[in-house]
Amino acid sequence: MSWLQDLRFAARSLRAHMGTTVFAVGTLALGLGAAVAIYAIVDAVLLRELPYPDADRLVQVDELAGDGHAMRVAWPNYADLSAGLAVIEAASYYAAVSGPLTRGGAMQRATTVYAGGDFFRVLGVSAELGRTFDARTRERVVVVSHGLWQGLLQGRADVLGSALSIDGEPATIIGVMPPTFAFPEKAAAWVPFTDDPGSSRSAHNWSMLARLRKDAPLAEARLAASALAASLSRQYGEQTDAAGFDLVPLRDALAAPVRQPLLLLAAGTAFLLLIAVTNAANLLLALNASRSRELAVRAALGASGLRIARQVFLEGLLIATVAGVAALGLAMLSIRLLVHGGEVQLPRLGEIVVGPAALVFVMVAALSIAVVTTLAVLGSRRRRSTTLALRESARGQSPGRSQLALRAALLVGQTALTTALLVGVGLLGRSFMALLDIDPGYQAESAMTVQLSRPRTRDPDTAFDNARHFEEVIREVQALPGVESVGGVSSLPLDGGTNGAFWDGGVSDFANSPKPIGYAEFRVASGGYFAAAGIPLLAGRTFDERDRADGNHVALISAAAARATWGDADPIGRRIQFGNMDGDLRALTVIGVVGDVHESRLDRAPMGAVYVDLEQRPLAAADFNLIVRSSLGLPALAPSLRTLLEKHAGEMPYALAPLADLRSNALAERRVSLVLLAAFATIALALAVGGLYGLMAFSVGQRRHEFALRQALGADRGRVVRLVLRSGLTIGACGILAGLVLALVGSRLATSQLYGIAGNDPPTLVGVAVLLLGTLLLACLLPARRASAIAPGEALQ
Repeated sequence: MSWLQDLRFAARSLRAHMGTTVFAVGTLALGLGAAVAIYAIVDAVLLRELPYPDADRLVQVDELAGDGHAMRVAWPNYADLSAGLAVIEAASYYAAVSGPLTRGGAMQRATTVYAGGDFFRVLGVSAELGRTFDARTRERVVVVSHGLWQGLLQGRADVLGSALSIDGEPATIIGVMPPTFAFPEKAAAWVPFTDDPGSSRSAHNWSMLARLRKDAPLAEARLAASALAASLSRQYGEQTDAAGFDLVPLRDALAAPVRQPLLLLAAGTAFLLLIAVTNAANLLLALNASRSRELAVRAALGASGLRIARQVFLEGLLIATVAGVAALGLAMLSIRLLVHGGEVQLPRLGEIVVGPAALVFVMVAALSIAVVTTLAVLGSRRRRSTTLALRESARGQSPGRSQLALRAALLVGQTALTTALLVGVGLLGRSFMALLDIDPGYQAESAMTVQLSRPRTRDPDTAFDNARHFEEVIREVQALPGVESVGGVSSLPLDGGTNGAFWDGGVSDFANSPKPIGYAEFRVASGGYFAAAGIPLLAGRTFDERDRADGNHVALISAAAARATWGDADPIGRRIQFGNMDGDLRALTVIGVVGDVHESRLDRAPMGAVYVDLEQRPLAAADFNLIVRSSLGLPALAPSLRTLLEKHAGEMPYALAPLADLRSNALAERRVSLVLLAAFATIALALAVGGLYGLMAFSVGQRRHEFALRQALGADRGRVVRLVLRSGLTIGACGILAGLVLALVGSRLATSQLYGIAGNDPPTLVGVAVLLLGTLLLACLLPARRASAIAPGEALQ
């Protein structure tokens, strides 16, 4: 019963100090909510095992270039790996491509996975309905996702055995996968792919999966793969550019692109949580300091130390519990916004949930906060006798220089964490601005992109038919009012695409070819693409009516690719062979040099690109992206453009977007990290300022008689103000110095997210220090003015 009485009393006490209680609850809720949300993301993406049987045995196999960077696998090397490594139980290769799926009169653009080997056996998954295919399958069949079955296929029970058109070719549906299966991400259909023995050992077209044998440790498998790479290098020499192979656990491979940003956010969240806990502890210390007379009277009347400790513990536990419940709600709301917002693409997005582990974390955190607060309050009270506490309270003094020292120490730690967070935000912000200053190589203003899809094919006649449809749309768009220029390309800037090696123009046997002369992105483009995208022509000419399908095949090359291949020599007239990308073995004559474009990432130098003419080489252009530049502005252009495209939608699905979205999408993950850390830092700064203000106000109240006596003995008001400011800024300066050291130590975590600046960037460090000192100075001014305004006679009386 005494516990219930103390619990009710604790609730009444907190209700009597509603302002402090609400602020403490809000502070903890923000910190705990951020921690729970980030933990749920990190757990799903980085920590949790993949939802496949014996998932720890799944590996992604990469080829390693001479400089150590990872590449996809060439098919001949896959064949040697799968056959030559005894540590592999099953292997598969696959490539995911986007294209139209058709059923009846309905068409949908979706991702199709072309998989060879034992794809489903490697993953250890089975169909929900029907069956899957394996390495022996040679029929034209397809396995569909649960989402595609429910959508385009209308959830029909008789779906097995019916036909689905993939890239214009019918395939028989033999299976439907469970709703939980989605590999690779967003895949809608899986079709078997037969062997590709004519492929070059430098054509890195395939992702490779393998399942290791139960008795084969990963380290042993890596050694065996390295030995095989050395053997292949000796056997094939310059025909292969694989200096080695790397076996990466599949979970780590999927998470690799977002690992560093997530770890950075996790570190920022941990700092915010510590700041929130520190601030809540400070508030509870202040609350108990204001009730020192009450606690002293209770002790004098016979209340045991255990009873008083229980009272303090229950108050802290109530605040932490309410904050924990609010934190769970904030975390679930944040994750819902993340999952449905579409701002950032995370692997395993559907697995991010606030689960039982989060509830346990909140409960443990609430209990820990209550215990730590109780120990801090009791530690400060143990140094003071009940008689002294009653005497000081009778004189109107606030007790506890020890409590003041403890709160000052907590505030130093809080300021240090805030400083480190602000430095991180400053570094990311300056890096983000540096990325925005990069010229992407194209002009995004007043331009719209139109993504078109036609059936993917290996048949030249069908490919030329696709090109005819694209060129027809280009002519119709060009005729729209206000359109200045229009052109198309197989992959837009900053959207990745296909890169590979190219050879001297005389090479036609890639399986036994010498070392390639260069590497570049491979793009199929129409003649108007460069003007529409604002890519400058530096030398020669672009594609025009002279470049017919039955004539001499030509190419444009970017400045970076030309420079890397031929140095300062003139590339015009050079003949190159890029047939490994589209199967066309005719040599290409370089007719022009164009400006460099960032084809994949802004923070990397352009690799360079080779552009071939759509009319001559359409095989690699099943997906074609128009860029439409208009003098009318995008809002005026969009309706007429959409009306025109609707006429072709039945045979060419389309999607519209401003060209400026390419840069925005490329920076989405960095922007989200920056915004979240900036929000954390803003909250932390507000808490630090509020904490210092509260501490200085508390200190001024405690030293009221001292300040009155100083003025009575001749000290002017300015001296009293300086005394208070010096006390507050000393605490702030100690915290800032500690925070700068902490930021320098932790800057390694943010290195991969920085561009153009170092982790010890002096302007950022100095700017954060000045900002914090100035803000903390403002927090001390009001208490200092109050101290100087104390009337000596009134206070001494």
